Amino acid sequence: MPSHFEDLLATIRTLRAPGGCPWDQKQTLHNAARYLMDEAAELVEATLAEDVAGSREELADLLFMTCFCTQILGETEQVTMQDIAREGNAKLIRRHPHVFGDAEARTTGESQEQWNAIKREEKLAKGLDPDKDSALKDMPASTAPLHQACTYQDDAADVGFDWPEIGGVWAKLNEELGEFRDAVEDGDPKAIQHELGDLLFSIVNLARWHKIQPDMALRQANIRFRDRFHLVEEDFKSRGEDMKDAGIEALESSWQDAKRRLS
Repeated sequence: MPSHFEDLLATIRTLRAPGGCPWDQKQTLHNAARYLMDEAAELVEATLAEDVAGSREELADLLFMTCFCTQILGETEQVTMQDIAREGNAKLIRRHPHVFGDAEARTTGESQEQWNAIKREEKLAKGLDPDKDSALKDMPASTAPLHQACTYQDDAADVGFDWPEIGGVWAKLNEELGEFRDAVEDGDPKAIQHELGDLLFSIVNLARWHKIQPDMALRQANIRFRDRFHLVEEDFKSRGEDMKDAGIEALESSWQDAKRRLS
């Protein structure tokens, strides 16, 4: 029985080889990694839309980009997809001793603590500073800011740096909103940006308290806005009218109609 996975790897090698595709040939590992991030984002969007066919398609694209990155790396280093799979499998088994060993972890919190402890030991074994004496995870600069903020807040909460009840979160949010308004009134661009950052950080904390992933919530809001705005555009186009000349009242009326149609 033919292996479709092996067929995929062979296709990628052909694309990268002399006589293959000029676009594929010129890609670097850095470029390919950026495209991989794009594919992952498209998969997230498909899952949010509960689009099963789209999710399958994006998973295929994500698998291709993962294999593509491995192929590029393997052209200069002694590494294959088998090596990557073996390392990934070994890490999963090593970090789940409660499944593959004799350790115990009855809750998600206990399993996460165990995972982090093993990860720390692995870094120490490599001569790396696992946490630089900080409870905050060391996250790459490319991490989405909303996700980074939520992770930092979770890490801080793990060591007790958190409000004892949600009332403190609301009070902090209102405080930051007031400081943002003051900065806007003063007209200092640097202060406005500073206070807006603090306000967004507080909103992320509110989302965390409600067990909402803020990046997912914003993605869903973006999708809702896009779909509604497209309906508004179609509404004005069907009437042969230019949105730029409509005025805010007409635009708002069309927007509210779009909301009702998509509710």
